[in-house]
Amino acid sequence: MYTQCRGCGEVFVIEVDHLIHARGHVRCNLCGTVFDGLETLSEEKPHEDEDLLLHDFDNAPPLLTQAYHSLMVADTVEEELEETTVPEFVTETDTPEDVPFVAEKRNQEPQQTSRWLWGGLGMVMMLLLLWQTQMALASGQIKLPENQYSARLCEMVSCADEKQAVDLDALSLVSRNIRPHPGRDNALIISASMINTNKDNQKFPALEIKLSDLNGRIVAMRRFVAQEYVPIDVLRAGFVSNTLIPINLEIVSPGDQAVAFEIGFVQP
Repeated sequence: MYTQCRGCGEVFVIEVDHLIHARGHVRCNLCGTVFDGLETLSEEKPHEDEDLLLHDFDNAPPLLTQAYHSLMVADTVEEELEETTVPEFVTETDTPEDVPFVAEKRNQEPQQTSRWLWGGLGMVMMLLLLWQTQMALASGQIKLPENQYSARLCEMVSCADEKQAVDLDALSLVSRNIRPHPGRDNALIISASMINTNKDNQKFPALEIKLSDLNGRIVAMRRFVAQEYVPIDVLRAGFVSNTLIPINLEIVSPGDQAVAFEIGFVQP
């Protein structure tokens, strides 16, 4: 039900039971005016530019001729009145003569489309977070602890594989040679061949070339990864065991001080 304050003209929502308990009088919580809420009581809320119409109480009240005297009914009514509680928004200390505060205007419920919109945005953000987590696991940025739950999770999503270390003890140089480049000045050609004896480890190592002088002091050093010295078809096949892999490298000459060189295997 709706009623309108006679002081400020604000429309409020109120329960009929509250009006009955307060004998029709209410007090506006905006301007403090005490008015008869029954005068503009209506079941329909007016438009923003309309007011609730005052009811006409000029007609003479009807004459009551039939009395009902029943002690049982009177006792029942008296018990119901005793059990009636004061509404939650009424305080007994500052409410004079059973005049309750009028309930504040109810906020309009959010539209159904707004709820669906926020729900959809939340779902999109959740999916985006899951996608970012999966990409981090696949790239190795996030590493899970080693347990059965991590293994099951990696079965459902693609986790980054741990890089297998190269078995350097199974590698050996069969031959090596260094000579001046026949077609370029200040350039050297290094030729070598290597072999792998571990059939379970077919990873190519990184090559570390060191050039030193007569005193054994290193004057130049360069490291080559497998992609720089192994043909692409051989790299895809892997370092097959007991297979000779030739190596040809071209480097810039560090000068006449370099009289010795060394080729070593290191982890990529």
